[in-house]
Amino acid sequence: MNTNDIHDTVKQKYGAAALRVMDGAAASCCTPAAGSSGCCGATTESWDPITSDLYESGQTAGIPAEALLASLGCGNPTALAQLEPGQVVLDLGSGGGIDVLLSAKRVGPTGKAYGLDMTDEMLALANENKARAGATNVEFLKGEIERIPLPDATVDVIISNCVINLSADKKTVLAEAYRVLKPGGRFAVSDVVVRGNPPEAVRKNMELWIGCVAGALEETHFISLLKEVGFENPSIEPTRVYKADDAAAFLAGTGLDVETLAREIDGRFMSAFVRATKPANARVGSRLPVQKDCCGPDCCTPGVDIRRARASDQPAVVALLSDAGLSVPGVAEHFSDFLVAERDDVIVSAVGLELREHDALLRSAVVAPAERGKGIGDDLFHSIVDFARAKGVGALHLLTTGAEAYWAKRGFGVVSRDDIPESVKESAEFKGACPSSAVAMSKGI
Repeated sequence: MNTNDIHDTVKQKYGAAALRVMDGAAASCCTPAAGSSGCCGATTESWDPITSDLYESGQTAGIPAEALLASLGCGNPTALAQLEPGQVVLDLGSGGGIDVLLSAKRVGPTGKAYGLDMTDEMLALANENKARAGATNVEFLKGEIERIPLPDATVDVIISNCVINLSADKKTVLAEAYRVLKPGGRFAVSDVVVRGNPPEAVRKNMELWIGCVAGALEETHFISLLKEVGFENPSIEPTRVYKADDAAAFLAGTGLDVETLAREIDGRFMSAFVRATKPANARVGSRLPVQKDCCGPDCCTPGVDIRRARASDQPAVVALLSDAGLSVPGVAEHFSDFLVAERDDVIVSAVGLELREHDALLRSAVVAPAERGKGIGDDLFHSIVDFARAKGVGALHLLTTGAEAYWAKRGFGVVSRDDIPESVKESAEFKGACPSSAVAMSKGI
């Protein structure tokens, strides 16, 4: 399974679920659409061990029935998140909007509840439910949880209901959650979590990924990732542990050996409430994860922050590039896809992408002379690779004059210019900003 396959399948399945609700049917994972196996397998039973019985009737008073029918979560984050009047809440993967509408009631007219979803059908359903509920402090946003379309430090609480496990790039999701939270803000999500290593057959099954199971993080790994992107005091509290009978229900229709695997995963998967806090003294600004294996005495330099470039950073980046003799045509047009490294509020390194569908040109990799040899360039490179993957990029391409050995150590191979995708060759660098003697190199990611 690759990132694009998972992304496209999730979008298709949840779009179909929204359409079922609009047609008057429940969107339960185990109630398949016509001609579809559904998102939890091919069972035709209406009971679903993951999504059933999550909300008490008193809680959902005043919430449109369609919002409840569209719920595909595994918990009730609004019951555990301790929301307060006046807070700003963001629901990652908001679906039909039930958790957003419940949050809006808790934060009141002085607060705000955002919902983020990538599926047009779910957004249309959510906005219908917003109108039915008469909610005036709710806004639904279109976007992906790997790239949250909100500014830095704008949210008090992030919630999510069985959605983070659907992403193939969970580290970027958590880093984005950290970015948009205010200092002292809280991460409070429901998700499916696994204890230990489940059978490989389960991990590889696309239907189980879309049904919230195969993509679940192992609990100690989840804690580790939260700490790695900057959160403090992470914890995982089980709310529902799935036994063998439950496992048999969500394994049905997958083509796997249900009886054997159900015994093997008995008690291994659970719905859980995951909490963490952004430090109150955290600096405001994006923070992208850096691969742990790059860290050493000359890497992950203390005092250097890696973040998304802002428009105000452009003059400093252009100056760095010009001083290094690197080309600047095309920088302004693609600056929203640049990353920078900053020390004491001074930009000391930068790198950018020019996105071309599933390919990207890696460009403008520069480190200030006084900062070279400290590992900053490697940190930034690992971050831009993570960033590119989150954008759905499958291969990076570049032009270099004299740095072939440097890029070869990072997995790039020399290629003929004829082998570079035509869309990449439309860039300013390939059209003359770089000399014709520059060597073309590529790397799959």
